[in-house]
Amino acid sequence: MKSALLETKHLRARGFDVRRYFRRWGRQAVHLPARIEIVLPGGRKFTSGTAIIRNINLKGALLAKFVLKKPYLPARSFQIRMTFCSDEYDGIGAVARPVRFGVGHDFEIAVVFEDFWAGTDGT
Repeated sequence: MKSALLETKHLRARGFDVRRYFRRWGRQAVHLPARIEIVLPGGRKFTSGTAIIRNINLKGALLAKFVLKKPYLPARSFQIRMTFCSDEYDGIGAVARPVRFGVGHDFEIAVVFEDFWAGTDGT
C-alpha cells in the first residue's frame, strides 16, 4: 500500500536564481515629496506631476501617492525622472526605471535608479 503522504521534490537552489531578488541594501522608510516626469524612450516627456517616496536605498525606491497631469501611465517602457523637494535634499534628483507595479495603501511603483544628479537645474 502506498503512503497517504505526498512526496515533495527537493529543489536545489542555483546561485544566480537565489540572489536574483536579494536586496543588497535595506530600504530606509521615508516620506519625501518629489517632482516627477514620466519620460518615454528618446527623451520625450509624457506627463509630469508629484509623488511621495516611501522608502529608498542606494539602488532604488518605492514611489506612491502620484498626482499626474495625465491620470494614466504609458503602455510602453518609460523612465521616471524625479527631483526631491524637501529642504534637506533640495536639488538632488534621479532617473529611475520601474521594476514593479503594485498596490499598497495607494498605487505604488518600485524603481531602480539609473542615474543621479545634484544641482539646482536638474543637470
